[in-house]
Amino acid sequence: MGLIFSQIIVIRFNLNDGFEFHNYWIKILPIADYAGKSSPELYLTSTILGYIAFVIFAVLNTNKVKSPGIFKSALMFSAITIVVTFFEFTSILEDLNSTFQGKHFRIGWLLFFLGLWIFSKKYLSKK
Repeated sequence: MGLIFSQIIVIRFNLNDGFEFHNYWIKILPIADYAGKSSPELYLTSTILGYIAFVIFAVLNTNKVKSPGIFKSALMFSAITIVVTFFEFTSILEDLNSTFQGKHFRIGWLLFFLGLWIFSKKYLSKK
């Protein structure tokens, strides 16, 4: 779910005058996209929904990890997902206050592969 909503199926919308749906698109690339202050993309996207799914995955799996090495990786994954979720949340607040300038942080593929690696290490360490 995290990968689907953060990177593949992206819904464009704004919230400053109520919910205003623009469109949606299916997109595989780029693997990462970042605009820290502003960009010409003056709309919010559904990436925060994917990041929330990644946060839930991180919390559930970090608590179950027994190996110290994998625990550190899972903790790093949790921290990264919380930071990007907070970044997207601030974009929503800016849009509600009509100060949004197009900043975004799209790293769904990177989070997916990191989460997959942690999950596989956790699974393989049990055997």
